[in-house]
Parts: sequence; structure tokens; C-alpha cells
Amino acid sequence: MPTDRRSLWPAPLSNLPRLDPDVALVRQFRATASPAVFEILFRKYQTPIFNLVHRMVNGEEAYDLTQEVFYRALRSLVSFQGDCKFRTWLYTIARNVCLNYLREKKVRAGLEGSSLDAEDGQPGFVLEPADPQADVPKIVEVRELQRVVDRVLAAMPPEQRLLITLRDLDGLSYEEIAEITENSLVNVRSKLHRARQAFKNKFQPYLDHVDPSLDLRAGGMGK
Repeated sequence: MPTDRRSLWPAPLSNLPRLDPDVALVRQFRATASPAVFEILFRKYQTPIFNLVHRMVNGEEAYDLTQEVFYRALRSLVSFQGDCKFRTWLYTIARNVCLNYLREKKVRAGLEGSSLDAEDGQPGFVLEPADPQADVPKIVEVRELQRVVDRVLAAMPPEQRLLITLRDLDGLSYEEIAEITENSLVNVRSKLHRARQAFKNKFQPYLDHVDPSLDLRAGGMGK
């Protein structure tokens, strides 16, 4: 049977799988142990991880806990196999750090019979580059809305707070969230639906004061 000559040619480069640039950096770090390589990953994810941690713990401890996340990531990079996205792996570490902190805080405060979530909301903190052409009144309005969102999130159970942050504020996929939270896709969608309903109910009193054109979400509420 004649051989198809076309099958002898290598696949076009455009059809070859592309290596995740984060995984490439991890491999480079494991091969060289260069602090400069890890610094690239740190700078890329410092702000989103800080914002996640800050929304989960609602306090100044977010700075120390963010450092803890990256410290644990640095120690564990040798065990990262690249079978998931580096971002997913890093967010999983952040989730565990936050939930462990909240459990320990509850025990220390002797609140075993009370809700973890009877906390005062702290102002949201989002790192933003300076822009001399910025619309200052709009920035003020957006930041005020961020504070309201953080205040509402602070009154929700940690799991719901985490789901809304990952999906609606950080824009992670349902598949990534399922890996991070160790839930099935069906459970993620179901729990996220309930979390959104709870958020909307708590946010309702603020709706009259919110400009509907403002959008803080990376993923889009309700998608």
C-alpha cells in the first residue's frame, strides 16, 4: 500500500502544543535555582494573590499571608509537575493559607459556636498603576464601589467569598475553580449560583448608589 508522503512531513509549528510560559519559568527555576526567575512569577501574581487574600481575611494580615503563599510556593516548586496551570496551583495554595488562617483565628478567639464571618469589612485594596490622564472622579467612584463589594463579601461565609472572588472578580474558569476548591464542576456551578444570590441580597441596599456602568469583575457576574 503506497505511503502518504504528506504523513512524512513534520506537523506545522502552529499545530504543536504551546508550553505554558509559567511552566517554562518553573522548569527554568528548578534547573537553575535562580531567584530572578522566581521573581518574574512573583511579580506577575503578587497583585491578584494579594487581592484574593485581602478579600478572604479582611485585615492587615493579608500582607503577611500573601508572603506566606509565595513562601510555600517557593518551597513546593520542586513538587510541581505541570499537570495543571501554575496559576491554579498557586491559587490553591492561597486558598489553603486563607482557610487555615480563618480556622485558627476562630479557635483563638473562642468563637467555635459563632460564625467565622462576623467581621467588619475593611476597605478594598487594589494595586493600580498611576495614570496622569485618569478620570479622578470615576476612580473615586470605582474605589468606593470596591469598598462596598469588599464589605458585602466580608459578611459572607468563606467558601462563598472564595467562589465569587475566583469567578466574578478574578475571572478564573469553572474548571480551574473546581481544581482549587476540590469540587466537581456541578457543585461549583451550584454553589456559585447560591453565593451570587446571597451576594445580590446583601448588595441590594447599595444599588441605588451604584453607577450601573461600573464593573469590577474580570469574569462577569452570572456567566
